[in-house]
Amino acid sequence: MKKIVDLGKIEDLLNSDVSAYSISKNTNLTRAVINRYRTGETKLENMTIRVALKLQEFYDENYIKQTISYDSGEMITELKEDIASFGDFECWAWIKKIDGVKIYTNYDFKDNATQLTKDEVNTAHENGEQFEVLKAKHLLKLLEKQNEIF
Repeated sequence: MKKIVDLGKIEDLLNSDVSAYSISKNTNLTRAVINRYRTGETKLENMTIRVALKLQEFYDENYIKQTISYDSGEMITELKEDIASFGDFECWAWIKKIDGVKIYTNYDFKDNATQLTKDEVNTAHENGEQFEVLKAKHLLKLLEKQNEIF
């Protein structure tokens, strides 16, 4: 039977929060070997096929890659109504990174009369959120894409 090594799976596993202990216990590889790949001390392209296949087998059997989806339906509807009323305005967009994926969680008008309050900024930062200034139509496209499963 032909086996193909998928370095993408191995990289995902090594970059995950799965402990070196757990990987070691299930693959019979030492934690030192696993940690050398994790730190880059040993390059992945220098990995033996035996080690690669053990890590890939562990990944295939145990490691479930998470998918991310975020229901943006209500925000999309509200933004479409705002665009219909006010045109392609500038807005503050609240952003949160989840597993390295940028998720837009809220928006507000950005103009001279509407500024973010200190409380809004503090609450956002406490929630791990940041801000971007975007045009409303661009944000709408991002929200529609975000409404799909990543």
